[in-house]
Amino acid sequence: MARNGGSELSTLLKGVRILDLTRDIAGPVATMLAAEMGADVIKLEPPGGDEMRHWPPFVDGESVYFVSCNRGKRSIAIDLKSGEGALLFRRLLQRADVLIENYRPGTLEKLGLGWADLKETEPSLVWVSVSGYGRSGPRAGAPAYDSMMQAFVGMMGITGEKNRPPIRCGGSPIDIATAYLAWGAILAGLHNRAQTGRGLLLEVSLMESALGFMHAYLQGALVDLPLPVKLGSETMGIYPLGAFSARNGEYCLVQVSNDLQWQRFCAGLGAGELAADPRFASNPLRVRNRDALRPILETLLRARPAQEWERLFTASGVPVSHVRALADVVADEQVRFRGMIKPVRLGSGREIPSWGVPLKVGGEVDTAVLRVPRLDQHRDEILEELESL
Repeated sequence: MARNGGSELSTLLKGVRILDLTRDIAGPVATMLAAEMGADVIKLEPPGGDEMRHWPPFVDGESVYFVSCNRGKRSIAIDLKSGEGALLFRRLLQRADVLIENYRPGTLEKLGLGWADLKETEPSLVWVSVSGYGRSGPRAGAPAYDSMMQAFVGMMGITGEKNRPPIRCGGSPIDIATAYLAWGAILAGLHNRAQTGRGLLLEVSLMESALGFMHAYLQGALVDLPLPVKLGSETMGIYPLGAFSARNGEYCLVQVSNDLQWQRFCAGLGAGELAADPRFASNPLRVRNRDALRPILETLLRARPAQEWERLFTASGVPVSHVRALADVVADEQVRFRGMIKPVRLGSGREIPSWGVPLKVGGEVDTAVLRVPRLDQHRDEILEELESL
C-alpha cells in the first residue's frame, strides 16, 4: 500500500482484507476510506481497468477522478467471465474478510459468483452490495449514476430558478453519500461477524441514499402538502436562507435559522428597524413574507464585500459564508488545519495534494501518504501471497 507516516486512524482496520469489485465513485470511495484505516484493499479490475481511469482531466496521465477515489489500494486485473479468472476470484475470497461490489443485480449470479453461490463456502464473508436502485424491484437492473438519480428522486425538480430548466447539483453528492453508507456497512458487517462469527449480505443503493437528500420535501409530499419548488438558493422552511450579491460582485450565503440569529443579523446590517418590523418577527412570518424581505436584504448586503460580511457575522454567531471558488476552498486555513488536503503518490512517483479523510481519531490528523495503483500493478505480489498462505 506504500504507506508513509500515519496516525492511529491508519491502524483501525489493520489485518482486514477487502476485495474491491467496484468501479466509478461510490464503491471506490468507501474502500479508499477503509484503506486509510489500514485495511488491505485489493482492487479487482476488469482487463481494461475501472472505466473511471479514462475520464478526463488527467494529471501525469492519470484521471483525477480515479486518483480521488483509489489511493491506498492494490490492483489486479481479472476477467471474471473466464474460467481462470473465476477460479482466481474464488481463491482470493478464501483469504478475504469483506467483498464489496457494485455490479448490476444478477450479473455476478449469471457467472455463478453471486451471494447465494458463495455464502455456503465462505460463511464468514461480509458482502457489501452497492447498487443503483437496490437488488430487488422493477428497476433493480436499470443503469444508474449520480446525475440520473438526481433526476429520479426529484432533486433536479427542486433545484434551479423558477421558470428555468432543472439543474443538476454539481459534484457527486449521491455517490459520496452512498460511499459513506457503504463504508459504514463494511464496519457494521465486521462488527457483526466479530460478535456472531457469521458473514452477511449488506445492501446500499444510490436511490435510497438520494431519497435521504429529499427528507422534508419527501415528508411533505407523503402527507399531500403543497410544496414550493425551484427556489434557487433558498429553501422552503427557513428565511432568510439564500445567496445574496455583495459589493464586490461575489456572493454570500446567508442562513438565519432562529429569531436570536435574526436579531444579531439585523444588528450586523445596521438595520434595527428591520428587527422591529412585525412582518419579519418570526421565522414563519419571514418565510411567508420573503418576497417583501428579499429586496431589502439585497440592498443592505451590497454595502460590503462578501468576505467582510463573512468575518463580521461569523464573529457574532450568524451563519454567513462567502460563496467560495475552488481556489479559495483549497487555500482555506480551516480546510488545511483539519487535514482535508493531504498528499497522495501517483503511479509515476509524483506526489500531489488530494482530499483528506473525513474522520479524525483523538483529534489527530492522518499524515499517511498512500499510492494510487496502476492497473494490475500488484498481480505478482498478490499471487505470491496466495501461494504462500
